[in-house]
Amino acid sequence: MEQPNFAELHYLATTAEWRLDRYYTWDLMTELLRGWVATWPSLATMSSIGTSGEGRDIWVVTVTNQATGPDHEKPAYYIDANIHAAEVMTSSVALATIHYLLTNYERDPSVRRLVDETTLYVVPRISVDGSEQFLTTSEAVRSSTVPFPTNLPESAHEGLEPQDIDGDGLIGSMRIKDPAGPWKVSERDDRIMLPRRPDEYGGEYYFVLPEGLIRNWNGGKIALAPSRSALDFNRNFPVDWRPHWEQAGSGPYPLSEPETKAVADFLLSHPNVHGAQLHHTAAGMILRASARYSDEEIPRLDRRAYDAIGAIGSATTGFRCFSPFHSNPYQPGKPSFGIESDWLYDHLGVLAFMTELWGLAHRAGITWDNYIELEDARTEESDRQILRLLDEEADGRGVVPWKSFDHPQLGPVELGGFEEKFGLMNPPGPLLPREIERAVPFAIGAMGVAPRLRVIDSGTEQIAADVWRVWAIAGNEGFLPTCGSERHRDSGASRPLTAEISLPPGATLLPGSAPATQALEHLAGRVSQHTSFHFSARYPNLSRGHVEWLVTAPDGTRLEIVIRGEKAGVCRAAVTVGATS
Repeated sequence: MEQPNFAELHYLATTAEWRLDRYYTWDLMTELLRGWVATWPSLATMSSIGTSGEGRDIWVVTVTNQATGPDHEKPAYYIDANIHAAEVMTSSVALATIHYLLTNYERDPSVRRLVDETTLYVVPRISVDGSEQFLTTSEAVRSSTVPFPTNLPESAHEGLEPQDIDGDGLIGSMRIKDPAGPWKVSERDDRIMLPRRPDEYGGEYYFVLPEGLIRNWNGGKIALAPSRSALDFNRNFPVDWRPHWEQAGSGPYPLSEPETKAVADFLLSHPNVHGAQLHHTAAGMILRASARYSDEEIPRLDRRAYDAIGAIGSATTGFRCFSPFHSNPYQPGKPSFGIESDWLYDHLGVLAFMTELWGLAHRAGITWDNYIELEDARTEESDRQILRLLDEEADGRGVVPWKSFDHPQLGPVELGGFEEKFGLMNPPGPLLPREIERAVPFAIGAMGVAPRLRVIDSGTEQIAADVWRVWAIAGNEGFLPTCGSERHRDSGASRPLTAEISLPPGATLLPGSAPATQALEHLAGRVSQHTSFHFSARYPNLSRGHVEWLVTAPDGTRLEIVIRGEKAGVCRAAVTVGATS
């Protein structure tokens, strides 16, 4: 049997040249990133945050203008992708975001300001092993190639196991003629399967199953076998973690996997991160906090910030932004545990979004509030609309015409149907550029909401001979408060703003002065007034703070003041005692 051409089937890049319509294996992604870092050495660096179970590096790319300060002294945004092995489009969006900033730095003032004043950290692929399997074989796992759970008897895996039984490289569907079948073939397009009417008899009807073989089948019912690799990295984070019999895919213990441990260690060591986008596919929606509790438990200003930033995403992607707890299409009102975005928000105070990129029906112009309801309520016309999109813009890929096949257990069947890998889970190559173009502006916009410390003014006032009052006024010109979020400010992990004065030889603090390093209250961001304009116009300005010291120093002494915020960056001022303006 001829081996499938996965480079063609999976739209794989064959060189490290950047193409919007191609997907990249780990080797070529690594080569691509190294090329970008070599081309823009002052704007981008890359390093490994850890290695996978199979020994592949998990890369992080840091984008910032190193000439304007080190990455850790600037407010930072974080993006990761491909936490689920099959969601390879997310890596493309992460890579495209890096490429956009680097290639537009010289020609777009808004990009230059972002890269000069803030930092972006991008982990373009977490599930490096599972994604490699997904791209180079017909197989697919949730996150990891490691079997999980491991303590189940073989009998637990009985049932139909998806397999490429005809050797075409695709695992599609099988339709089997049966007078009891619930499905029939559309008369308008024989690729479409329609539900049989409750009172309908006398036609040809089908059961539709995943393509594959049935383990230990006795001729009776055909159950679907559970996955042998059910581990889900996005249920493995240490926020209300639950064992796998309570939360499917959670792993043996929190951060049990080298991939999730690497991500968590990186984020814990980078407290300057204020916001995050965690890319997924393919429900066509934007999810914000929380997956575990209701909106009433989210502080008011955080909810306002989430809504405002989410609106940026809705405007660029066309996807609705909502809470997965309230509107989870899979289990509304039921919490999910061990979720990365909840860990980021509740433990680190990071305003994190899960962006569910791509949606085949959405791209075809079919919108629905609930993804699962859309699956249940699609019409023949909506499926014809989807097929027209695939026929006209993807050269017919994304759906496979039905063809006869002699199944070793079931006898005559037909194989075909919608393609799971590049159709449902990810866009076929020709449709990928448009999805990238819609997704990248959301990340760029969200980077721009960072808190931004600055020194508004500073100076000295002589009190007596060689005795000075030294002062500075700090301000926040960002949308978010300097604490990043109310959740972070109220947590035990938050640190205050600090102001520090450096005293050269011959300068000392007087008794009664504030200490050389003193704490400031966090400064408000514009989010606190992000409403319609109130008629009374009774608004305070809480975005400024004042610090001062009493110093004895000879006339002409230069003093340096540094103001730091974990998530707001670092700003500096220098004053010279006795200097006149």
